[in-house]
Amino acid sequence: MKILTLALALLLAACATPEQRADEMAGYITENYSATCLKLGYTAGSDNHRNCMLSMYNADQVRNSVPWYRPGRRW
Repeated sequence: MKILTLALALLLAACATPEQRADEMAGYITENYSATCLKLGYTAGSDNHRNCMLSMYNADQVRNSVPWYRPGRRW
């Protein structure tokens, strides 16, 4: 019974609220794409900078989710 209670407590502790998941996602995107967008000339904190980071993140998601995707591939 103690093991079941402990397992249940760990599962509940692992749950994150939508706000927590959004904060983690925003941190991940900023950490991985901000420097590149700054090098491209976007001002930190601007709408264009945020759009750049989101565009780069979305492009990586497409690249990683479709195994046959290769830019420039001719059919």
